[in-house]
Amino acid sequence: MATLIPTLGSARFDSRGELRLAERLKDFLEDNACVWHNLPVGPRGRHPDFVIIHPGQGILVLEAKDWRMDSLLSANKNEVELLTARGPVRELSPFEQARGYMFEVVRTIERDPQLVFEPGHPFKGRPILPFGFGVVFTNITRKQFEQTDLREVFPSERCVFRDEMTETADAEAFRARLWRMVSPRIRPPLSMPQFDRLRALLFPEVRIRQIALPFDEPEEDNADRVLAVMDLQQEQLARSLGEGHRIVRGVAGSGKTLILAFRAEYLARAASKPVLVLCYANGIAGRLENAMQERGVEDRVQVSTFHSWCYRMLRTYGIAAPSEKEIPDYEERLAASVNAVIDAVERGHIPGGQYDAVLIDEAHDFEPQWLALAAKMVDPDKRALMIVYDDMQAIYRGRARPVWKQLGIDAKGRTTVLKINYRNTAQILSFARRFAAEVIGAPGVPADDESAVLLPEDAGRQGLEPVVRKCVSFEAEAHAIAEWLHARRQAGYEWAQMAVLYPEHHIGDVFARVLAGHGMPVDVVKSNRNRITIQLPAVRLLTMHTAKGLEFPCVAVGGLGALGRHGTSIEDDVRFAYVAITRATHEAMLTYSRVSPLVERLVA
Repeated sequence: MATLIPTLGSARFDSRGELRLAERLKDFLEDNACVWHNLPVGPRGRHPDFVIIHPGQGILVLEAKDWRMDSLLSANKNEVELLTARGPVRELSPFEQARGYMFEVVRTIERDPQLVFEPGHPFKGRPILPFGFGVVFTNITRKQFEQTDLREVFPSERCVFRDEMTETADAEAFRARLWRMVSPRIRPPLSMPQFDRLRALLFPEVRIRQIALPFDEPEEDNADRVLAVMDLQQEQLARSLGEGHRIVRGVAGSGKTLILAFRAEYLARAASKPVLVLCYANGIAGRLENAMQERGVEDRVQVSTFHSWCYRMLRTYGIAAPSEKEIPDYEERLAASVNAVIDAVERGHIPGGQYDAVLIDEAHDFEPQWLALAAKMVDPDKRALMIVYDDMQAIYRGRARPVWKQLGIDAKGRTTVLKINYRNTAQILSFARRFAAEVIGAPGVPADDESAVLLPEDAGRQGLEPVVRKCVSFEAEAHAIAEWLHARRQAGYEWAQMAVLYPEHHIGDVFARVLAGHGMPVDVVKSNRNRITIQLPAVRLLTMHTAKGLEFPCVAVGGLGALGRHGTSIEDDVRFAYVAITRATHEAMLTYSRVSPLVERLVA
């Protein structure tokens, strides 16, 4: 059974015949075949009906036509004349149409030197995979076709007819007919990295580097498939979400933010009102804002932290925001501004339904009333609300798991769970999961089980085991971290690919002083309200709070023994440590100089 993107339930078909063909392709093609329906291909965004890729067989472009024999008035090799409700109409021949789409695909592939034959080969510069095209006539049988003169202008070997694509048709014969339309194979099947390079060329929106990895990868990882493009499950989900309220639960590193960005771009291109993306921290907001700019929809998508958006609503509608003089405490002032917006919306001073769509990242850090407020901002005719969260990362205290319906969010039966971690190596993930599972639970949670916490079930890559170091003081931890970072630098990582995390600012001050004394550039990020400038060539120093949503190839987590000193529970400490460790995509180091219940679990 092939992978169909989008899924049958969410794709928009122009005719019943096109739907039947999609069903046959899904059911009759091989398991490793992928079928994309009516999606823009390549830089010019052409829309073939179907693009089929099989690593061994090649690439095939199909056009589907629901014509009946009595509607075909005449045809030649270039065009056809059809009888329609508007009278006779001339159209491009479907074979010329499919052939044009195929050559658009070929020209796109030829842009990548890794997907064409090398210099010196007889087919230098041509794609290394076979390609072909064909037409499916969903309402004409082969017998009807052969009784006409159409066979003189329509190549029968590039045709599939209604009687050859029924539910009871022979699947093997169906496959053979399709693959005969493709040129002979003269190279081994595509490798998985080549397959994903091909997907990234044909469908550039599946590339994830600019969203998931804000820092350049080491040279040897440039072909790493799990870091280059969305995997097929992620792409299928992103293209198949459909309308209405949607909830995506995902483990750390499963591509939640990537899918949200894909969805925001998709909705923005068809939107008449702005699309709003809300986050909790500025780090993720900055990444998403950059992604929207790179995708060319920054004028249609507004990216903001929730509290910044609240302040903007108050300014826009002339409502006084709480001042520092009135409420000196910053956190209390934030809460008061949110309450002012909620009150203004209830009174009608701030209108609801302002946006064609609202998408919420980091929803695990949103208060229930914030989610209810955001839901009111969605145009009720569009109902395009998407909520993305990972309750394992809900490290801010006081956040209760919401009851969606009570908040005006109707997502029953529309919750998707992502369990595969693509960010971390198997070793980092196993290390983080080993101590977290003992406190929070085991993996294997059904989509609708809101009571259980999701833990990842798999990871994409192999790597090094995290290093755990016991020291005598915070300063000694800093020296150990500095030595480890210097070793990472010698291994080929850049300073900007490294980060040091810690639970409290005073620990970070010690770390910054010692690391600077070791001659390395440091950038101390004091608050999640500060956006990180990724071009700065320096090691980032952040609190565990501030690091949420960010990731770096090399991460040192220090001062772990300080967790729990202010009365936090062991579960809170585990969440902190879990989130911190999983910020590392390649290598991790953990240090402690005080023994605590959390440390005892880490070193057990």
